[in-house]
This record gives sequence, structure tokens and C-alpha cells, in this order.
Amino acid sequence: MSQQAMAILSPYRGKRILIIDDVAAMRTSIRSQVISLGIDQANVAADVRRALELLQSSRFDIILCDYYLGGSTDGQQFLEYLRTRKIISRAAVFVMITAEKRYASVITAAECMPDDYLLKPFTAETLRSRLDRLLEKKLRLARIDQLHDQGRWSEIIPLCDQIIAARDKFLVDALRVKGNALIMAGRFEQAIDFYRQALQMRSMPWAKLGLARAYQGSGDGEQAKRTLTDLVAETPRFLAAYDVLGRLHRDAGEVDEALNILDRACELSPNALARHRAIAACAEDVADFGRVEQAMSTVLQKTRNTPLRDVDDYARLGNAWTELGDAGKAIALITEARTSFKEAGETPFLAAVEAVAQHQAGNVELAQQALARAMQGSTQTMPEMVKLAVAKACLVQGRNDEAEQMLKDVLQNNPERPLLHAGISRMMQAHGDAARAESLIRSSHAEVIKINDDAVRKGQAGDFATASAMLRAAAERLPGNLQIVANAAYALFLDVFMNGVDAGKLHDASRFQQMLLASDRRHPKLREIAEIAAKVQQKFNLPVSS
Repeated sequence: MSQQAMAILSPYRGKRILIIDDVAAMRTSIRSQVISLGIDQANVAADVRRALELLQSSRFDIILCDYYLGGSTDGQQFLEYLRTRKIISRAAVFVMITAEKRYASVITAAECMPDDYLLKPFTAETLRSRLDRLLEKKLRLARIDQLHDQGRWSEIIPLCDQIIAARDKFLVDALRVKGNALIMAGRFEQAIDFYRQALQMRSMPWAKLGLARAYQGSGDGEQAKRTLTDLVAETPRFLAAYDVLGRLHRDAGEVDEALNILDRACELSPNALARHRAIAACAEDVADFGRVEQAMSTVLQKTRNTPLRDVDDYARLGNAWTELGDAGKAIALITEARTSFKEAGETPFLAAVEAVAQHQAGNVELAQQALARAMQGSTQTMPEMVKLAVAKACLVQGRNDEAEQMLKDVLQNNPERPLLHAGISRMMQAHGDAARAESLIRSSHAEVIKINDDAVRKGQAGDFATASAMLRAAAERLPGNLQIVANAAYALFLDVFMNGVDAGKLHDASRFQQMLLASDRRHPKLREIAEIAAKVQQKFNLPVSS
């Protein structure tokens, strides 16, 4: 049969495939194999940069990526980048190719898993059988994958139930997706029951990890830690468990234990960029800037001169070097970042780090110029890490009032993070007025309490409009303070209930309610908010929110 006739009959007709391999002979060989299957739209890329250009400009159904790409970035790092930035959809088949047999034991435990892997050398028939199976699964789960990409978790669950009830070959896939959807939908108690039932079938590491995540979501962090500790003891190569366990310990303020766990994971798989960044974040919590330097140097080494590099990585390493007293290294790194990122290299974070480094180097005018660039936009909307860096630069240059206002915002947005409070105290002791540190923390907390209490008194006096206005303004300024956000949502709904429909107030009430749901689905105020929202809907015959 002619090649043209095969293409017409092939189930792969119309499929677009991308082959990524740094060896020209391998690209040619694999391309010949896929063409023999009837695929006539086969693109090739010799490196990550070209692959990313193609993936950002076109949709591909199948991606065949070599693990070793000849540079500092490997295939697993590239997959992690593509998935976390949603450059490829779940419908795309991603197959990793490797010459190492031991690779399978690592990659199947990775958090960003490929759909399959192929061991070199392989035949066209082996490739065909793998792709046949993978495409069959993608077809069976097509609607689920589409909903997953859209974050429509509640709609995924009944579709998974249909596959589970049918008990077909994709039963386990449906179980995994359903458990994750229950967690993402905030149905933690259901997720706990679901994973327990799944584990009665047989011991499955992914189900135990899901059970721990469900415990975490339900507020039982200790049970989540115990479950994950057992899991890493039973399945020491299940790397995703280490990452979740590390986050749990960090959130509990147990930074040394978090670092120990993440270090163990790095020994098993040293190339995961997200894990090195997590190590740096833990080390920053306890001012261990030697560890920050080590972790971020590793990230830069693996991403330098690749599309996977991130300007914030340069800023974090530069900040570590200023804390270690090496302003020269920090300035050189910032110069490199500007050259590497061109227009995107001038960020408030990087400029703030430069302001500190130039000041340490005795370049007063350059330091002032850098701080001016860092503060060009609104400091109110800056991410927390950036706001802390800019505040530090202000303290270094004696602009204490501006620094304290930014630090107060951070403190009021994070009332229950003692490690953060300790870090701000250290910053002020090192660069500002040490006597002001504890006073700022106390006054910041007291100010939030006063705003809340004043609004409550207004409400008790029947002035619901003023109460809601006060809390609305506070929530806009402090979106990370969940108690303020919760009270603002409730007060706005109550204001509408008592004083009549106001589209702006309803919009903001719903927005604050959604912010609370996204941050903490078990927040004790959520039930009260839902009840007053329902009363508003019934009283004014409003459409039910989706």
C-alpha cells in the first residue's frame, strides 16, 4: 500500500506531532517512524527554545520529547514548565523518550508526569502500540480533560462516576481524576471517604497522597503529615509526597523539618526546579541565606540561557548575596538579568535588590535611582515578596515611613504567620529602627481589630451602609486578611438585604465570598455568608449565582 493511501486510512490522520531531540539523527529517525504510521504533520525541534516557539504558536496532539536535551534543561523540567504555565492542554499526549532504564522509576513518581515513556531504541510498531493506547485514553477522557483545563471540578465528578460504574480499562484513571476534582471543588470530607474506599481496593501511592491532601484541606494538618510520612517510608521514590509534606511542615512553622524532607527529595531527583525554589523559600523564612544562595544558584544554572529562566530567580539570588554581604556579586547578577531579559528585566523586585546592593557598594546615587524605579508603580498591588524587598530598600536608604507602611500592609494581610512576623522584625532590626519592630507588629494588629470593631458597632447601631463601606475598603486594602474579607462579604450582603439592591455592593460581596472560598473553603464565616446571600436572593428575586 502506498504511503498516501496509508495516510488516508490511518487513525492518526490530521494529528499534529512535535518531536524534540537535540540529536539530528534521532529527530530524522523518529520522524520517519511517525510518518510510517500515517502522520503527515510532524514538526521537529532541536532544543527547548524552538520547541517552546512551536508550542506557543500551534496546537499539537502528540509531543515526543527526549529526556536529555543536550543543554542545562532536561525534558522533565520542560514538561513541568509547560504544565504549570498551561502551555499544553491535558488533551495533548506527552511521551518522554530516554535511553536509561532506571528513568522509569523516577519519572512515574514525579509530580508533573508524562503520559508515558519510551526506552531507546524502539521500533515503529512499539511507538504505534503506545500511541494507540494513549490516544484511546485521551478520547475516552476528552470531555473530562476539557473541563479540567477550565477548572470546572464539580462537572468532572459525575463523568468520572460513569467510567467507574462501567469498570472499563480506564477505571483507575477516572478514580485519580475524581479524587483530585473532589479536593479542588472543596469537598474534602467526601474526598477523604473516597480515598479511603479506593485504598481498600489495594495500596495505591497516588490515593494515599490524595488522602493526605484531603486531610490538609479539611484542616487536619497533623493527620495529613502522618499519612505522608507513612507514604514516603513505604514508597520512597514517590516524589510528589515529599513536596506536599514539605509544604505542610513549612505552613506549620517547622522549617527545619521541611528542609530535611525537600533535601531528601532532591537527592532522589535533583533537577526539579520547583523543589529548589521551595527550598529557597523555606531558607528565607529562617534567614538561612547560604541555603538560599545554594538553591537559587542551582535554579539559575539549570535555566540560564533557556526560555525557562525567570527574572524573579535572579532577584532572589541577588537578595541572598546582599544579605551575605556580597554586593559586587549581586550587582553583576542584576546586570546579567537586564541583558538577558531586555525590557522584561526591569522589575520592581530586581530594582529593589539593586537599590540595596548599590547602597552596600557605596554607590548612593545609583541606589537612589534604583529605588525610584522600584517604586514607580503602586506598591499596594505588589506581590508580598516584592513588597518586602522594596520595603527593605527603603529602610536601607532611611525612608522609614514608606517602609513601615508597606510592612504594615504585609503584616495586616498575614495576621497568623509568625515566621513572616519574625522576618519583618529581623529586617527592621538590621536596617531600620529595632525599637520600632515589635511596636509596628502590635499596632498593625490593633489597627485591624479596631477597623473590625468599629464596623461591628456601626452595624449594631443600624448603620449598615457605613459598616459595609468600612469593611469593603479594608478588604480592598487587605485581600490576604481572610477575617476582614469574610466580614466585608457578610456586611455587604446584609447592607443590601436591609437597604435594597445595589449592583456594585452585590458584585463586591460575591467577589469577596469567592476570594474566601479560593483561600479557605472551611472558613467558619462561609456558612453565614451563604445564608445571608440566599436571603438577599429570595427577598429581591435575584437570579441564583452560578
